[in-house]
This record gives sequence, C-alpha cells and structure tokens, in this order.
Amino acid sequence: MKQFYTVTQLLLFSLLLQTTISFSQKSDLYYAITLNSAVSSKSTLPFWLTANTYGTVPNTDFTSVNASFLGNAFNKNQTFNFEYKASFTGFLTPSKKTIINELYGTFHFKNWSITTGNKNDAILWDGLSSSNGNIIKSLNTRAIPGINITSNGYLKLPFAKKWLTVKFNYAEYLLNDNRVVDHARLHHKSLYFKSQLNSKLSLITGLDHYVQWGGTSPTYGKQPSGLKDYLRIITGSSGGTSANVGDQINALGNSIGAYLLQLNYKGAKTNWNFYYSHPFEDRSGREMQNWRDGIYGFFMDFKKPKSFVKNFLIEFTYTKNMSGSNSPDDANGGRGRDNYFNNGIYNSGWTYYGNTIGAPYFTATPLNEDGVSNGIIVGNNRFVAVNIGWNGILFNLKYKTILSHVSYVGWFDNEYQPKPEQFSGLFEVKIPFSKKIPFDITLISSFDTGTYRPVNFGGFIKIAKTGLF
Repeated sequence: MKQFYTVTQLLLFSLLLQTTISFSQKSDLYYAITLNSAVSSKSTLPFWLTANTYGTVPNTDFTSVNASFLGNAFNKNQTFNFEYKASFTGFLTPSKKTIINELYGTFHFKNWSITTGNKNDAILWDGLSSSNGNIIKSLNTRAIPGINITSNGYLKLPFAKKWLTVKFNYAEYLLNDNRVVDHARLHHKSLYFKSQLNSKLSLITGLDHYVQWGGTSPTYGKQPSGLKDYLRIITGSSGGTSANVGDQINALGNSIGAYLLQLNYKGAKTNWNFYYSHPFEDRSGREMQNWRDGIYGFFMDFKKPKSFVKNFLIEFTYTKNMSGSNSPDDANGGRGRDNYFNNGIYNSGWTYYGNTIGAPYFTATPLNEDGVSNGIIVGNNRFVAVNIGWNGILFNLKYKTILSHVSYVGWFDNEYQPKPEQFSGLFEVKIPFSKKIPFDITLISSFDTGTYRPVNFGGFIKIAKTGLF
C-alpha cells in the first residue's frame, strides 16, 4: 500500500507538472545540493540537533546528501501560478537509505491554492520557537502526503470591510508510516479570524483540528471508514453502532486540536507578538477545563536587520493540568487525565515515523523491531518548559541561539521523584556564498545537560550549493 501510494503520488505530480507547464509562458527551476554531517560525544545527538528538522536528522552521528528542485510556472497574465518541489535525502552513514522529504505540486489561482503531495510547513517566528508557535504541529516530522486546499493568506469578508478577515484550510492525508493501526487516515481543517483593532494592533483567534480515523487495528479490527463515518469525523460527532464503545460516546476517531490566540503590534521602532496555543483532545479540552495548558509565547522584532539582536523570543510550555487529576473512569464522571497525544485505539498516537508531530518536548516511545512507535511516553507528556531564542549579526555573519529548560513531572499518582530535568542549547552561524567560498556553510554546536538525557555535546555542518537551471 505504501509503495502504491508513493508511485501514485509521483505519477500525479508528473501529470500536474506537465499539464501546467504546457499552459504557461514562463517557468523557473532552482536547485540546491547540500552535504550534511553531525557528530556527538554520545551515541545519540543533542536534542536541538534533531528537533524541528522535518524528521530528516537521525538521532545518531550521520552523513547525508540532499538534493532539492523547486520550480514555478506562470501564465501570461499571471492569474495562476504552479509551484512544484522534489527533495530527497540519501544517508551515507549510518544506514544507506533514501527518503522523500518533499514531493508536491501547488496550484495557485487568485485567492485559493491546492497542494497535492507532501509539503513542509513554513517556518514561523524566524525558527526560534520550540514548536513553530503551535503546540500540536511543530516542524519535528517529515511532511505527511495528502491533498490540502487553502486560502492564500487572510481574505476579506464582504460584510466586514477592513476590520475582519479570515484564513482557512481543508485537507486529507494518509499516515503511510509503520503504525499500530495500519493505513490510518488524517483529516485536517483550520479556521482563523484576524481583527484589526486599530492602526497598530490586530488580534487573531482560531482553531486547528486533526482527526486520525479509518485503518485496521490488530486489536479492534477495521475502523469505520464509510461516507457517514467521514461526516461524523469532520463534524466531531460520536461514532455509530459500528464504532468501538468509547467512540460511540465520544467523537469518532482520535481528535487532536488547538486554539490560537495571538495579539500583534506594529510600531515605528519595534514589532511584537504574543501568542497562546492551547491543546484539546476531548470535550473537557474544548471547553477549556485544561486552560492552563499550552504554549505562551512572546516574539519581538527590533526592526534592525543588521544589529546584534534582530529578533528575540521567549516561550513557556505547560502541560501538567490535563483537565485535572480525576480519571475518566471515576464513578462521578471525572473528565481529567487527558493523556496528550496518546489514544486507546490509535496506539501510535500523535507521531509520524517515530517522531512526535507536536512540540518536540513530547517524547515518543522508542521504535520496536517493526519500526512502530506506541505513542508518547506516559508521564513524559506532563512537563514544564521554557525556551529562549534570539538571532542577529555577529562579525558580519548571521547567527541564531536557542536555550531551553524542561522538567518532566510524571503521571498522576505516580509523579517522578526527583523530576528529571534537561537544559539544552544551540548556536548556529551561517557563512554565505562569496568569491572565496563558492557555497553556503552552516555550522551548529549543541549541548544537553541534566538528568533526562545524557550529558552530550555535538556539532553539525551543512555545505550547500544553490542555483538556477
């Protein structure tokens, strides 16, 4: 099935590419070839060398080569644009294998876009955020293949003139990695409203919602996947009589979502943003019973691109509450212990190719001999974390620094004593293309210290050559 889907994806991508270029009058094609290598003092790499790398960095010393090709095609009046990309990574060590990072085609027409294939999310907050500003969807995994329909940015509403705009998407994906529930599907939709409060302040509110559904469980058998079941999935309704007992009462499938509240300020000398990303997986979360949990972030742009500190970010992530300590099995009908990113049927939980899809502080269980993860380690999904990052210019070179501290609490009634803690850091510097050096060089040093991961030091180098065919 996985091989069939990959072949189908390649054929569809090729068809869209040939069709679009044949109707276009202008096209560009760019390439990037990179050599990557990482080493560390332990058998694993430090946390920030692997986290938020789109799932392309293994947790061990390695050497790899990446080839990427990105193109655009326009028609004469530029009323539509077709963007396409293919990106592959071949590992020279420790294992000689090749993975598809991205393979997609995106058709843009006026205010709409449709993407088929697997495309990485855009990097937000200048890459300083621990989870790209979204607690349930970071940059920690490979892109999931599917079809995604989106608005191109925020659209004006006819009745609202300039004070209210809207942005949304609707997507269907296939979880094509090795999972406990084979051939599981993933539904996704989001809706955001942007309110212009005055000339300097704007407010964004909205939600991001995913549902794992369908597939075949080795324990519970084939899961509901018909048209009626799909309608229940997109509306968040409970399952029918063909569903498992829990899904007959709760929403069908494994529902994972996040609310977003973001306040933006644009000033003459500085811009700043405050954002709050709040997770929910059931009714108690949707009703904000776990309102304490989430990412609280503050980002500041000093509007001085050549200064020592160009941007600064601080984030606080808290997941201890989980709607309280009452068990859902309590006789009084307790609605607590939400157990983020785990599920009783979809046992691989909120992971993809063994990495957590959400904030990378959520630690996935190690892959078994079949390459399958059993979700997030219970107890390690309750933590408190602080992340600080900044970037700018140092000795005429671009640099970035990230420092983080996380303390893991453990599960209710069995909390860790003492609580394992980890302090991690990253320092990155980029040496750009010049007459003396005909390629870009990125150097990264990183470390872990504490009691959660091994005390570890590591380094990463990337040599990249880009150009236009």
